[in-house]
Amino acid sequence: MKPRSQWFAAFTGRWQQFGRRDQLMLIVLAMFLLSVGLISGVWQPTKQRLERAERSYQQRLSLVSEMRRAKPTRRSSVGQPWASRISDSATAAGLELLELNRDSASLRVVVSGEAGALLSWLIQGEREGAHMQSLTLDRQENQLHARVAWGVN
Repeated sequence: MKPRSQWFAAFTGRWQQFGRRDQLMLIVLAMFLLSVGLISGVWQPTKQRLERAERSYQQRLSLVSEMRRAKPTRRSSVGQPWASRISDSATAAGLELLELNRDSASLRVVVSGEAGALLSWLIQGEREGAHMQSLTLDRQENQLHARVAWGVN
């Protein structure tokens, strides 16, 4: 006989030695252990993943609604021309203005500076009502260079 069939024959022989009541109790015990194993191994982890996904979804949903309600905090000076406002704000942020070009649809700016100051300047421009059309960031040495196209209203 093969080892598998020997094991099975030993099991069935041993099973037959139990009385009907003992067999029934072992079946109930096996079903109980199987159900406990399925609940703890499959159901609970699945339920926990679902709860985490629902929390994440609700957080993202609230973030989206906040972003939709967000408006620029203030408008820039009305009397000051676009180019000088951009130039003044870049200088005030500690950035170096490398290039400034204006056409009918946009104002193209190339600035260089520390990453934190540059990103803060970009965010402040958006908050003041400027509309960024394109942005390209390049790292050169310890400086961050940005090519920004602001939409002219």
